[in-house]
Amino acid sequence: MARLSKVFDKQELNHRPQSGTMGKLDDHLYMYHMPYSYTAEQIRKIRTHIFHMSEEHVPHIIMVTSSLPGEGKSLIASNLAISIAKGEDQHVLLVECDLRKPSLHKLFSYPPSQGLAEILQGRARIQDCLIKTPIEKLTILPAAKDAPANPSELLESKRTGMILTEMGQRYPDRFIIIDTPPIQATVDPKIIADHVEAIIMVARYRFTREDDFKRALEALPKNKIIGTVLNAFDELPAKKYKYRKYKYYKHYP
Repeated sequence: MARLSKVFDKQELNHRPQSGTMGKLDDHLYMYHMPYSYTAEQIRKIRTHIFHMSEEHVPHIIMVTSSLPGEGKSLIASNLAISIAKGEDQHVLLVECDLRKPSLHKLFSYPPSQGLAEILQGRARIQDCLIKTPIEKLTILPAAKDAPANPSELLESKRTGMILTEMGQRYPDRFIIIDTPPIQATVDPKIIADHVEAIIMVARYRFTREDDFKRALEALPKNKIIGTVLNAFDELPAKKYKYRKYKYYKHYP
């Protein structure tokens, strides 16, 4: 299993979206706010690994997860989605599958909106739930306007596989990045893993325990895991490198 990168972080697309972002995007979306930073460059390395991992097939439905809460998997998924969307021809749909504790609305500053839960319940259509972002070619499918009482049951239904398949077929030239809950917290990621082409694991430096990480890996299909991202890594090998387009700081807010 390849290590994709070390990332430093201290802390129907043509349809009309239901709403858009309404405020300033979170400062930790480095690919948007600091595209020439060291962190953004590490995110680009993950994107490059995905694009060049196979000459025959580049995975387009990618799940990003972690073993425990607090490891930064939503930040990695969001920055990766932005990075891919900034490519010349790539469109991205960022799907939030954490129906219990959604967080993308905080990162992208949009109000609680109907999303995957309402689609699974048959109360909304995909094209009615899409959120437009300031990043061209990046759209978000939120988790839910209100947290459902039975998230695991919803995800275990046959409708989940049908919806993910529909998204892949409806947008065959788009990348679909799926942000899931932590593996040790719920069974939801294990359910979603059956419907994706590739999985990226996120581990937090000096936070993730080896045993937890190993158990998380054992719960996932090994043939789909394309690598790991070591997040919050505080020793930067390129810290003395000089860039002209930005000032480099070791500690971000």
